[in-house]
This record gives sequence, C-alpha cells and structure tokens, in this order.
Amino acid sequence: MQLLQLQYFLTVARIEHMSQAALELNVSQSSLSKTIARLEEDLGVPLFDRQGRKIKLNAYGEIFAKAAKEALVGLDNARSQIQNLANITEDRVTVSVMSSKILPHVFKSFYLKRPNVKIHQSILPDSVAKERLITGEIELCISNSPITGPDIIWLPVLKEQLELIVPHNHPLAMFDEIDLKQARHERFISYKSGSTATNMIEKCCHDAGFEPNIIFEGTELSIVLQMVNEGEGITFYPQYSFLEENLKNTKRIKIRNPDCYQMVGFAWMKTRNYSYVAKQFRKHMIHEFEEFNKGNS
Repeated sequence: MQLLQLQYFLTVARIEHMSQAALELNVSQSSLSKTIARLEEDLGVPLFDRQGRKIKLNAYGEIFAKAAKEALVGLDNARSQIQNLANITEDRVTVSVMSSKILPHVFKSFYLKRPNVKIHQSILPDSVAKERLITGEIELCISNSPITGPDIIWLPVLKEQLELIVPHNHPLAMFDEIDLKQARHERFISYKSGSTATNMIEKCCHDAGFEPNIIFEGTELSIVLQMVNEGEGITFYPQYSFLEENLKNTKRIKIRNPDCYQMVGFAWMKTRNYSYVAKQFRKHMIHEFEEFNKGNS
C-alpha cells in the first residue's frame, strides 16, 4: 500500500466522481481508476458503490477513509517531530486564501521579516480546503465562512461588509445605497464557497424579509462576478475583494442593512505539530489582521 494510493483514494471519496477527481489530481482517469482498483485488490474488498459515473463510499470505504486520514495526519506529525529533533528548519508555508486586497500587504510584511520563506498559496472552495487541512496538504486556511471540525480551530479575525454589485445599465445602478428589500425581485448570481446549508446571499435576503431568486450558484467568485459583468444578474460583493478592477460594466451599491456581512477567519489543526515557520506565519497573520481592525475601527 502506497502513500499516493491513500491520497488518491481520499480525493475520490470526497468528490464522488472519478473523472472530476482525476481532473483535480491532474492525472488521467484510467490511471486513477487503476490506482483505486489496485488498492481495493490489496484490501480484498470494494471501497465504493458504483452508480453509473457517480461513486460513493460503502461501509468498508467509510472505515478505510477514517483510517487513511488518521494515517496521513500521523505521518505529517512524525515528519515535523523528526525535523524539530534534527533541528531542521523548513522555510515553507502552505496556505489557502480567498481573494482580498488585504492579503498582499500582509504577505509582503511577513517576507520583510523572513525573506527566505516560500509561501505556497492556493484559492480553494472551503470544502476542499478543509479536506487538505485535515490531511496536512495546507497549514492554514483563510476563508470567508467558518471551517469547523472536532480537531479544527476556527478564529474569526475580520467582519467584512457586503455590497451589491449590478450591471451598470441595471435600474438599481441609479442608487449609491439601498435597502436590500429593493432587490427582492432581482435575479441573483450566487457564490457559495462553503458547505453550509445557507449561503451568504440567502442569509442576507432572509434577514431582509424575502426569498432570493437564485438563477445560478457557483463556488468561484471570479466567475460569478463575470456573469454580473455580462448582465446576467446581480450578486453580493465583499468589501475588501480586489476583483472589481476587471468588472468594467458594473456598479457597486452600499447596503443599509447592518446584518449584511461575512466573517473572515483562520483555520488550522489543533492536533498537528506545526513547524516553527508555520507557527510564526500564523502568529503574523493574526497580528496583522488585529492591526487592520484597529486602523479601520
């Protein structure tokens, strides 16, 4: 049994679709299928129930997935312990982020302190980021919805107001500020990064007293905003996002409703033995966001 087999297996288990899992792993579907088949042959039992193109963990797979996650976490902890014992400094940090104009400055200020550190940054849906946090592929997750779990620490660091963004020729574009109820009959393009049942659009609209007409729901904010730019509907725009620069055909509108916001926070594993650099990076991030809050209070 190989480490790569475990990583491939957990990806397939999470996505529940062989071709989509192969796309994320950047391998051919036939190669991925053979890897899973060899794993099942080694164990002597099938790990998935197959239903056409969809696959789902069976009872054997559920047991093995739990053990595989624990094994990967254990191996990652052992690697950190060995490096600490051997006095090896790993100047590399892996982090998942959301789009925010705050982050470039924060990263730059960390580089000024530790210029030799390599930061590997990715933008992932929260469900994927959570899985990679658990398996140790990333060390810190910065997201605009809570990432929670038995061994996950979630620290809210920033209350980010939401605004509406609409096509420039939309009737609402004549306003600079509105009550959200004025948008109750509009077509919403929805952005849902997390796995919670209610996304931010639904919550804000429900608090304003109406059910939103959501015509499209995606997990990639840039695509959602481009659809607004093309005139397909309206959506919410995070206060500190930098994606507006490419939206030439839109207008941002402030929302009077005080409860229309999202919480930005950091997530990390409380059971993992992180490297010194990773701990320093997390401490730096928390400090910088505290300072940002003070400057904007």
